[in-house]
Amino acid sequence: MRARVGLLLLTAPLALAACGGAKKSTSETKLTPVAYVRSAAHKTAAATSEHMTVKGSVATRGQLVLLSGGGNFDNAKRMGALHLDFNVGGLTGGIDEVIRGSTIYMQSPLFSGALPKGKTWMKIDLQRALHSQGIDFSTLGSQDPTQMLAQLQRIGTVTTVGTEDVGGVSTTHYRGHVDVSKLPQGAQIQALANAKYGPLDIWVGDEDGLVHRMKVSYSVAPSGAAKQVIAFTTDFSDFGKAVAVSVPAESQTFDATNASIKGLGG
Repeated sequence: MRARVGLLLLTAPLALAACGGAKKSTSETKLTPVAYVRSAAHKTAAATSEHMTVKGSVATRGQLVLLSGGGNFDNAKRMGALHLDFNVGGLTGGIDEVIRGSTIYMQSPLFSGALPKGKTWMKIDLQRALHSQGIDFSTLGSQDPTQMLAQLQRIGTVTTVGTEDVGGVSTTHYRGHVDVSKLPQGAQIQALANAKYGPLDIWVGDEDGLVHRMKVSYSVAPSGAAKQVIAFTTDFSDFGKAVAVSVPAESQTFDATNASIKGLGG
C-alpha cells in the first residue's frame, strides 16, 4: 500500500488539467507579485483548453527516470490526453495517459504484461485511493493550477525573478515556496508521504497575463517505500483550441486503484 501511495503522488502532477486569458491592464501592473500571480491563475483557468508539454525526472533507488511528452486538455470537461516517453538507464518506452476528473487511465508496455487478459489500460481513481488514506484529493491542488496558485497566495510570499522568453512569449518569472504543513490536510499528507517541496516557479505572459510555464519539485518517502525525488516543468500554449479526448472503454480497463501491479511496487 505505501509503495502504491508513492505511485499515486507521482501520477497526480501528471493530471494537471487547467490553464488560460487577457492583456495585462495598468491596474494589474501595480499588484504585488503574489496578487498578480493569483490574478494570472484566474485568467488562465478561464480558458476552455490548452496544449501542454512536460519534461521531468524521478530519482529513486539510485536510478534516474527521465520523462518528456505532451498533450491537450479540455478544462470545462476536466478531460485530457497525453503521451510521455521515458528513459531509465538507456531503457526507453512510452506511456499514454487519459485523464477524466480525478481518474487516470494509463497504457504502456512497462506494465501491459501484468494486466489481466484482454485488458490494455490501467485505471487509478486518485480521489478514491487517497480518500481511503484520509486525504481529499481536491485539496492537493494538483489537477487545477488555479487551486495551486490560490494556495500559494495563502501560505507565503512570491518574489519576482526576472523576465524570460517561453516558447516565443515574453514572460515574467515568479517564485514561491510551498510549506506543506500549511496546506489543507497538510498534516495528513506529511504523515502519509513525508512530502517536502522545493520552490514553485511560475512564468506569466507580459502581454496576455496567462500562465505559460510552471515548475515544481518535491520528494516523497512513504513509510516502507524508497524515497522519490520528483521534478516537472510544464509549458502551456494554444489556449482555447478544440480538444478531442477518447476515454478507454471499461471492457479494456483494469481498475488498479486498490490492486497491486507487479513491477509497480504494489
